[in-house]
Amino acid sequence: MTANLINRLSETELASLLDGARRLWESGQCCPTRCGVTRQWGTAADREPPCCGSPVGIKVASFAVHNGEEPPVSGWNGAGNVFFSGCNMHCIFCQNWPISHDNNGRLYSSDEFAGEIKKLLAKKVHNLNLTTADHYLYPVLAALAGMRGDITVPISYNCSGYFTAEALALVIRFADIFLYDVKYLDPALAARYSRAPGYVDAMTRGLDVIHAAKIPWEEDDLGLLRRGLIIRHLVIPGAVDNSLKVLDLLARHRDRGMVFKLSLMSQYFPAYRAVDHPEVGRRLTHDEYDPIVARMEELDLDGWMQDLDAHGGA
Repeated sequence: MTANLINRLSETELASLLDGARRLWESGQCCPTRCGVTRQWGTAADREPPCCGSPVGIKVASFAVHNGEEPPVSGWNGAGNVFFSGCNMHCIFCQNWPISHDNNGRLYSSDEFAGEIKKLLAKKVHNLNLTTADHYLYPVLAALAGMRGDITVPISYNCSGYFTAEALALVIRFADIFLYDVKYLDPALAARYSRAPGYVDAMTRGLDVIHAAKIPWEEDDLGLLRRGLIIRHLVIPGAVDNSLKVLDLLARHRDRGMVFKLSLMSQYFPAYRAVDHPEVGRRLTHDEYDPIVARMEELDLDGWMQDLDAHGGA
């Protein structure tokens, strides 16, 4: 079996990777918000938390076997999901708002975090699925580097797509699998629903960085993903044009040689501050979702599409 990326790095390459991550994290430049809140790993130097809410240390809501990812990621034993507390986006419809917005979770030292990862690996999960880890990039990478010999499964990076090019270039060097959200191609929607007016620019630059990296699609003999890119798009109410533009963008990347599978999601429901919202305080309708499904089929984009009726569509 081919070694995962983190175990292919030489000691010099790993040290360079850690140094780059440390510089971004300590200076508060690890996401497009560029909050500038300075942090020093292992100290209590912070006087105010950054916008993502991440403290010094690694705050995690749960280490869990998860069967809800795409088939080659979850397999039959499940993905080893690590749900990090906090988020650099502020989606009003966030389905994980107690974790992402209220920052629920427990603070772990590097050694404690590594111990929990070992427990998760002992459950025979098919991968380590780091979920919303951007704002903990350095301490997480440092912990994983210290135990990399114990990590024989792929590392999956499950993210919002809201990256700086510098951070993404680092993640590409150790993440075997990308689960990359493409939420918006309309900056007004990104600002209104996620308080991220720069999302479209950051996400599209990120796609260009990923495209240039030429990530292959590699499954093992049992159909489990070893390396690859899965792009996810959640359809939201009233934003059909946004979704159609996303599909067209992805088709252009596919036609220029980017290898990926698309996961089209209809699982939207009004949560958090979207409840009773005049625009997104409802579920999707077939009149909204069906044209998007048809467009995915017309463009012959490979991947998966969720059944709207299974998710309470109207």
